[in-house]
Amino acid sequence: MKIRPVTESDIPDLLQMIRELAEFEKLLDQVVATEEDYRAALFGEKPTAEALVAEKSGELVAYAIFFSTFSSFLGRAGIWLEDVYVRPSFRKQGVGRDLLREVGSIAKDRGAGRYEWCVLDWNQNAIDLYTRVGGEILDEWRIVRMNESAIATFADSANTADS
Repeated sequence: MKIRPVTESDIPDLLQMIRELAEFEKLLDQVVATEEDYRAALFGEKPTAEALVAEKSGELVAYAIFFSTFSSFLGRAGIWLEDVYVRPSFRKQGVGRDLLREVGSIAKDRGAGRYEWCVLDWNQNAIDLYTRVGGEILDEWRIVRMNESAIATFADSANTADS
């Protein structure tokens, strides 16, 4: 098993694994990203994310996507792990743990104050892995999200509220 940074030629396989993850999470209808979106996000003029892939015998079997965050309390950057996914036939072999560790090493090398991610409350296998490797599940925190439409509506409401 080899873990390495994603390359542009990996994007079709990366996007296929993203679709597999979305299907597993019953969210496939929400995947609208294209290969061009990933080229821009990972390799564009101002990359907004990074990715690692795990490869075995020339086949991509897992990935991790992450990006920088900032903690106002620590006054330091951190790393947010957006996804870690391992194809089903390669699970329970330490691949997920190795990807977590590799992103953690990047966080350490960069002096990150935090390394964070979220987990679905029904994904017990992932919860078990994350606690086993030293992750703390923060039950008192909830994710707040606005989709693109809600962002536009909210942002535009500031212009109409003053009229």
